Amino acid sequence: MRIFSHVFIIEMGIFFLKPSNRVANVERRNRIAYNLGMSSSILIVDDEKHMCVSLAKLLEAHGFQSAYETNAAQALETLRKRAVDLVITDLKMPGMDGIRFIDAVKSMKLPVPLIMISGYATVENVVEAMRFGALNFYPKPINFPKLLEEIKQVLQARKAPAQQGGFIVSENPKIHELLVVANTAAPTDAPVIITGESGTGKELFAAHIHAMSHRKEKPYVKLNCAAIPDTLLESELFGHVKGAFTDAREERQGRFEIAEGGTLFFDEIGEMSIKTQAKLLRALQEKEFERVGSSEARRINVRFIAASNKDLSALILQGDFREDLYYRLSVITIEIPPLRERKEDILPLARYFLKEFSGVYNKQIQDFSQEVSSIFLHHDWPGNVRELKNTVERAVIFCTSKILNADHLPQQYRSAIRGEENTLQTLYDKVTREVILDALEKTNGSRQKAAELLNINRRTLYNKMKQLNLD
Repeated sequence: MRIFSHVFIIEMGIFFLKPSNRVANVERRNRIAYNLGMSSSILIVDDEKHMCVSLAKLLEAHGFQSAYETNAAQALETLRKRAVDLVITDLKMPGMDGIRFIDAVKSMKLPVPLIMISGYATVENVVEAMRFGALNFYPKPINFPKLLEEIKQVLQARKAPAQQGGFIVSENPKIHELLVVANTAAPTDAPVIITGESGTGKELFAAHIHAMSHRKEKPYVKLNCAAIPDTLLESELFGHVKGAFTDAREERQGRFEIAEGGTLFFDEIGEMSIKTQAKLLRALQEKEFERVGSSEARRINVRFIAASNKDLSALILQGDFREDLYYRLSVITIEIPPLRERKEDILPLARYFLKEFSGVYNKQIQDFSQEVSSIFLHHDWPGNVRELKNTVERAVIFCTSKILNADHLPQQYRSAIRGEENTLQTLYDKVTREVILDALEKTNGSRQKAAELLNINRRTLYNKMKQLNLD
């Protein structure tokens, strides 16, 4: 990199810093450093040293700590020794290329986001990078303003996942494919339907699409169709004028107006009544609506994303969902698999939540015990990622050591794995319990007569009943 006064000339482009704006630039960058933090560290991996130096200087000028490695194997050693918030890696490198490097990072169970850069931006390379876990792919020469914007979004999500919608942690190929679909759909205004069981991360995907879109600076408005009575849903959507109904004492904006220019997310849209669906369809088709009680048409400029944990195709056959509305909304569909079908995500997600809640509750928990890991991997997670998150949070609250062990988990999780380890004992106890209950029923609850019927000592019966919690 060559420096001429206030002009930086680098491989990625030319950036001018006018002397008159020097103070303003410094103040702006200091604000970025405070919000995202010089605590946020970025590791650059590229075999071309001049690229590493140039990119590192640019990142540091915008308030980020950065380091670089020109060897992928050495970068892995760096990641083993210290925490990093983001990795930017090249694709074509001697020895270990970017794909193998990303795969190695994922095998280390580090939930660190990775962005790939390359001068070989073919469709095959982009898809493969995303499949192995890259968050995005930037061709060289790099569009630095766009890269910088994504870095801010990613680090903000890691710093405050509850406010930013979280960070999508996954090692599952299907999820990586869905992220490619989401990233491709994001820059467009095409409606998206996201389906999957409760707790799989539908809202997380919706927030991700908005954050990656050109509407990201505009409102992201959520409407839970299952949480609002149908009699109020129309008013929530379109707003109302004063006197439109008994409790309408003043004019009120609906979600359409609040979301103007941004994204409107319909959660659990399968719960919406046919009547309201018809009015929603009209608004989507004509791109205008009227407030309840008004005949004045209002134009809308909103991107629509919908989600449902129900099979919308089945609802259409039952007559509970309009087929024309479904096709209007499902220009792009994303079906998220349940957590039980992507076991490789369980421990990375659990460790991500462990780190998050250890910070929230000011704990110094380093990892899970082997037994906890086994419990997590054997559990079916009917509540999906939401259940896993709640389980880890509860365990962190009760944990007072550096290793979270099985005793910090709710009883049902401990019982499940320990029951598997003692299958024969469980079966024996079940049969014994049924035999004792049958004997007590035949003797009208008399323990003495039940013991005689079973041909055992009364004290033996008492002990066995206590052991089986039959007292």
